[in-house]
Amino acid sequence: MQHFSPPDINPQTYGWSVRAFSTVKRMLGVNIKLHADRNQVEQGHIFLFNHFARFETFIPQYLIYQEQKAYCRSVASAEFFSGDERFTNYLHAVGALPNNMPNLLSVLAKDILRGRKVIIFPEGGMVKDKKIMSAKGDYSVFSPTALERRKHHSGAVRLALVLDQFKQAVQCAHQRNDHDLLEHWVEEIGLDSVETLLERCHEPTRIVPSNITFYPIRITENFLKNSVERLTGKLPKKYAEELLIEGNLMLKDTDMDIRMGKPIEMAQFWTWWEKIVVRQAVEGITGLNDLFAMGPQSEQFLKRLAGTRLRNKTEQVRDQIMEDMYRLVTVNLSHIASALILEFLDRGTDTLPQSDFLHVLYLAARYVSHEQGIHLHRSLLYAETYRNLRDGHCEEIKQFLTSAQRANLVEIKDDNIHFLPKLKLEHDFHDVRMENPICVYANECAPVDGIKTAIHRALNHKQELTLDHWAQYFFEDEVHAYRQAKERFSAPAYEEINTQQTATADASPFYLAPTGKEVKKTSVLLVHGFLASPAEMIGLGHQLAEEGYWVYGPRLEGHGTSPCDLREQSWQDWMRSLKLGYDLLSMRSEKVIIVGFSTGGALTLRFAAEHDPKLAGICAISTPLRFANPNLMFVPLIHHANRLAKWLAAQEGILPYIINESEHPDINYKHIPIRALHELRLLVDDMEQNLYRVKCPTRLIQGDQEKVVKPESARLIRAEMAGTTPELVMVPSTRHGIVTEDIGGTRQHIIDFVNRIERNL
Repeated sequence: MQHFSPPDINPQTYGWSVRAFSTVKRMLGVNIKLHADRNQVEQGHIFLFNHFARFETFIPQYLIYQEQKAYCRSVASAEFFSGDERFTNYLHAVGALPNNMPNLLSVLAKDILRGRKVIIFPEGGMVKDKKIMSAKGDYSVFSPTALERRKHHSGAVRLALVLDQFKQAVQCAHQRNDHDLLEHWVEEIGLDSVETLLERCHEPTRIVPSNITFYPIRITENFLKNSVERLTGKLPKKYAEELLIEGNLMLKDTDMDIRMGKPIEMAQFWTWWEKIVVRQAVEGITGLNDLFAMGPQSEQFLKRLAGTRLRNKTEQVRDQIMEDMYRLVTVNLSHIASALILEFLDRGTDTLPQSDFLHVLYLAARYVSHEQGIHLHRSLLYAETYRNLRDGHCEEIKQFLTSAQRANLVEIKDDNIHFLPKLKLEHDFHDVRMENPICVYANECAPVDGIKTAIHRALNHKQELTLDHWAQYFFEDEVHAYRQAKERFSAPAYEEINTQQTATADASPFYLAPTGKEVKKTSVLLVHGFLASPAEMIGLGHQLAEEGYWVYGPRLEGHGTSPCDLREQSWQDWMRSLKLGYDLLSMRSEKVIIVGFSTGGALTLRFAAEHDPKLAGICAISTPLRFANPNLMFVPLIHHANRLAKWLAAQEGILPYIINESEHPDINYKHIPIRALHELRLLVDDMEQNLYRVKCPTRLIQGDQEKVVKPESARLIRAEMAGTTPELVMVPSTRHGIVTEDIGGTRQHIIDFVNRIERNL
């Protein structure tokens, strides 16, 4: 019997295609990230992927080749091979085969035995609605051609199981010393020796379930769709939708996470007696095609039994692998928000305050991040993402809600969020990505059990949580964010600067409960200075806690980790850290007093200009307005020169850092980023322009002979504070760090001020 033999992979065309894709990838807006170790790629034979967009079918081959320089076969729809002959030849050259090719599975089996990989999309087409689970929890997909739901294709699993049977037959032939049969198989497969055949057949056949997740899904117009429509006229709805959604995936900033699961060995699915039946059934079979043809209709009893077991085993293994594949989804905030919205609708809630929605979403995201077995998108790996949900400053949720409003799925009005009737409508398969992305997100994360668990927990716990609980959660978020930042800036890229640092003090934010007999109505926020960390204020914090105050010491962004981190932050980021700490204490106490040292003092004065009603008073110590070092006047010039040099030469700049001769090297950075000095100048200028707006009780404390901030700064600041009458305390000191060292009774001056405000409330 003559069998079709496809053209072989062309190494030159394959290599050229990989290089071309590398070039195109740099031009696209899609950020491709492979989550896999080398063992997963090396050990896998058959890689199964879910299918959401057309262009993703070209990417796994490229990544596998990058990882291991291995060639891949892939299976594509037969329609791609029926047109242009040159395109058909190209597809063959890069390893693609039509899904209707005769003896397809035996051809793929031979390729695997030659050392190649096979890529298959078992859904059999794009699953635009990402609905892969029935109400009963079974896995199935909608077929737009058959207009019904169906099971996933099982060819990949059958390929793996039959290949496993063939390997058993080879090992049996080797045990019988049947050299003629072994040589026959070597020739049929196209290997160089019997030794190679035995080596390949000794290795278990492995399937690697893999998942591709796109984030975010955008429904805005793009130039690709508009350009095609201008050239061809109005497009059919199906193709217009694809150019809109998939064009946005390619052209706009989109994360494409490709996550590979644990390789699954087929041998584990055969029982001992099944192995005996299979071994005897395959005896006498001399070709792979005959092995794949074996089924329940075979004339011999053992072959019928083996074929029946194979069919049942194929369905069992397929269902397990589908479960593994879908649970590999990379969970992002839009998944959690979408599942939460549908849960609200299921509970009969279609309107609620936006703040309530964000708080429940914050809790759900927080709980999801602690669930085992959930693969998180990198934005959820950082506490900043869900931390910002509580005040609506999270960019991810802003983008999600904007998209949902554009699709008329939600409406935000009068600080309420309304879930609109369109959310409950059934949409055409080809429209759903554009009409209801919330449904698509929710469908995609439905197989991940931990998400529903986290949402139920968030909904059930929200009413039970007191303000004290919320404050504790927010503090834990800040500690988590600090640890993540420290780890992020401990990477080898920052080693040169980091190894020169001398700071050893614990730079974590601190949250101290009152240890005195009487718990005060007021709480105190302690804000550290430039280049330092909360360690600078911890001594004062313990003294205030002994007085009966709740005390919080925030870590200003960029501090306590690496000078490289500080170089990336603006003074507005530092202010945001102060506000987060202030919000935390506002939940705990009726009033808040802020005590800021140096740059922390400048931030405190600038914050006080906003007149928050819970702010009871401020104390600003050693606050800069005039600097003792005259060279600081050149900082803006150096900063802009650095930016120009970096832009021109893609380098660090002419002078990215200067050395800091610190009074407290165990707390402060040794290197000062020029960019951070520039931000400090901007902060001081902004503070000075707003001093007249400060109206709360204020105490200014300043060392009378210090060498960092000109002592005259305190008097100049007081003179410009027309809205209040600040107290000014000058302490005898030649040092700047008068709080850390408690020079001249500085801490007692602060405590006296705080106690007086407490008594007057």
